[in-house]
Amino acid sequence: MDRLGISAKLWLAVSVMWVGLIVLGTWSALESRSTMLIERSAGVRNVVQSAVSITEDYVKRAERGEMSTADAQREALAQLSTMRYGNDGYLAIFDAQPVILMIGNASLKKLVGQNVGARTDPTGKHFYANFIETGDGGGGYVKYIGTLPSGESAEKASYVAPVKQWGWYVSSGVFLNDVQHQFYTNLAKYFAMVIGVGAVVSVVMLVIIRTVSRSLGGEPAYAAEVVARIAQGDLTTPIKVRPADMTSLLFAMSTMQKNLGRIVGNVRDGTDAMRTASREIATGNTDLSQRTEEQAASLEQTAASIEQLTETVKQTAENARAADEMTKNAASIAQQGKSMVDEVVTTMDAIITESQKMYEIIGVIEGIAFQTNILALNAAVEAARAGGQGRGFAVVASEVRLLAQRSAVAANEIKGLIETSNEKVSAGSQVVGRAGNAMRDVSQAVNQVTHVMSEISAASYQQSTGIEQVNRAVMHIDEMTQQNAALVEQAAAAANSLEDQAQALQLAVEVFRLA
Repeated sequence: MDRLGISAKLWLAVSVMWVGLIVLGTWSALESRSTMLIERSAGVRNVVQSAVSITEDYVKRAERGEMSTADAQREALAQLSTMRYGNDGYLAIFDAQPVILMIGNASLKKLVGQNVGARTDPTGKHFYANFIETGDGGGGYVKYIGTLPSGESAEKASYVAPVKQWGWYVSSGVFLNDVQHQFYTNLAKYFAMVIGVGAVVSVVMLVIIRTVSRSLGGEPAYAAEVVARIAQGDLTTPIKVRPADMTSLLFAMSTMQKNLGRIVGNVRDGTDAMRTASREIATGNTDLSQRTEEQAASLEQTAASIEQLTETVKQTAENARAADEMTKNAASIAQQGKSMVDEVVTTMDAIITESQKMYEIIGVIEGIAFQTNILALNAAVEAARAGGQGRGFAVVASEVRLLAQRSAVAANEIKGLIETSNEKVSAGSQVVGRAGNAMRDVSQAVNQVTHVMSEISAASYQQSTGIEQVNRAVMHIDEMTQQNAALVEQAAAAANSLEDQAQALQLAVEVFRLA
């Protein structure tokens, strides 16, 4: 079988199919014949059993005394004589002699009352003796050769059943010649069907054989050999393809072989490049991993320094806030000093004004003293003119003059004192004014310092907040750097694994031999 080509194998399958169809047709005809025989036999048996049931019903009626046994037998025979089935089926009843008691076939009425024990079929078989023997055994089928209405002999099958109470036997038979005829008819039909189906299948198989041959492009054994060589990695052996064949399996395998050769070559080149690239990636990742670890260490130090700086900046911010409070207090004190200096300046101005008024009063006093002195002189002159009468008046005038002179001297002294006081008050006022200006400048400077310290405090707070954010950012960068270091290590491991896989792939494709 292995040496046969695909065409021979397919034609062998067609031959086996023909044999199978013939066997199947014959078996179907035989099965149909057996089925028909069973159906015919079953029909006869059912009729006989029905007749036995009717007869036994009359037996029971006679036993119950409803009628005499003779009347019961007569009515039973009358009823059974009318039973028919099929085209020519009838019943026959006989006793153990055997004497025919009733027969349903009009052409055989002459046998009623006759002893038929000596009757035989053409083969010499005493079939009535077989009927009685079978009936005594409980009933069954008896086959013998009977005579058709046409006078021809044919195989007949009769079923016999006993009515033991009366010693009767009920039988009925069917000729089997039509079954045999139907068997040959069915056999002819089956063979005709087999020939038709076989012819169609043969044509289909012819088309299939030609199609398969064109589809394969050669024998399957050669295709299997080619596949085995390709499976072993041999891509060097050329595949034989028929001229102008571009659709067969062998053509597709030839194309596959060429494509596999090209793909394997590309894979080899790719694996070489992959190994080189993966080696470089692994080296780069190792260096990057080291640098990342160093960077992570630097970031940790930076984070620690920034944390210390954060604490320092926080302390500076606290100091700036304290200095701001102190400058605010100083500004308040300076403002109070400025207010007090302003009050002193106002008081000094009032003193100068009052001194000016006193100076004016002293001027008035000097004028009065001068006029009093003039009046005293005039009084002295008048007293001198009066002589002795004016001597007392002259004394008074002299005293008044002395008082006027002393008042003038005192007024001059007071004026000098007032002028000196005015000069000192003026100088003090100037000093106080300069002090007020200085206090004003100090207050402004303190306000400016307070503003600057407020800005410094706010800036220190912002700087502290910013440094805290920078600290958090640096810590986050540190975490990311640690993660990056881990990822770089994973990438390095993946690159090493990729190099190993590339080497394994290269070893795998080295199995193929290329032209």
